[in-house]
Amino acid sequence: MGLFSQRKPRGFRHEYVYVDERKDRLKAIEERAKAELGMKVAVGDGHERLRGVFANATRHVRKRRERKLNGGFVLSYGVIIVLLILLFAVWKVLLTL
Repeated sequence: MGLFSQRKPRGFRHEYVYVDERKDRLKAIEERAKAELGMKVAVGDGHERLRGVFANATRHVRKRRERKLNGGFVLSYGVIIVLLILLFAVWKVLLTL
């Protein structure tokens, strides 16, 4: 009856190559010791530091954000095309009258 049974795929297990487990354990021990002593533990500093870095790295996103903050109107290609179609339609209607 091996004809009707389907084999399940082998599970994926990724082993990191450049990870120092000893360093991670030491860092965890240090954080626990700081927490026990009542010292301020910096949690999430990396997230706050990285917030907005990628958006500021691209020129077009940075310019668009600056225009929006300065109150400028961002006119996209879609808006321009729709306005041209409406203008053409109004022109045709006026010519037929």
